[in-house]
Amino acid sequence: MVLDLLFNPDGFFKEEVEFEKPMWRGLAVVLVASILAAVNAYIISSSTAKALYDLMIEKGASVETAKALTQFTQTIGLISAFFGVIISWVLIAAILQGLSALFGGTGKFSDTLKVTAYSFIPNIVVFPFTYYIAITEAKLVSTYGILALTNSGIVMAKVVLDLAVLAWQFLLWRFGIKYARNLSGRDATIVAAIPAVAFALLSIAGIMHAKTFQGVGGRTFK
Repeated sequence: MVLDLLFNPDGFFKEEVEFEKPMWRGLAVVLVASILAAVNAYIISSSTAKALYDLMIEKGASVETAKALTQFTQTIGLISAFFGVIISWVLIAAILQGLSALFGGTGKFSDTLKVTAYSFIPNIVVFPFTYYIAITEAKLVSTYGILALTNSGIVMAKVVLDLAVLAWQFLLWRFGIKYARNLSGRDATIVAAIPAVAFALLSIAGIMHAKTFQGVGGRTFK
């Protein structure tokens, strides 16, 4: 599946739609991506929760209150990471469905959902790298505290990786929506490019915000 998406995405999505391949394969991709996102969230949230606990105790909070809040924060982080992927899947599919309608696209939303699900394969492929970043972040938090997450090297690595994943996803959206919504290659490219550019700008804005916060904090972690 990954090889087909990498070397022949046009043919892959054409067969997915024309031969009405089952939805369960796309659902499996989304589920795996959700689990891996939760794994990374668990790694970083464990260290963050401990740092938050120490900070609350230092500020005079009771042990019970500190434990309850940190456990709640950690649980919410895991749930958000898992279901965030699923919500993103449906949201992106809805965006592509709506944008393609502006270009006269026709086709079932279920097909758009199916082809969009495969755009999470890049997240799975780069998991070893995101896992390493999560481990690094956890070590920084354990050593320096929560503010260490503003480390410029880590932020930059995450943004570069996010943009690489996004570039691959753009290609998958482009070929997928072309067949799911019966668009021309030109129109499919425009439809896929709109959310891709928006997400890229958000990633860049994120690193700019981190640098500003880091400057205000007055300490750089390297």
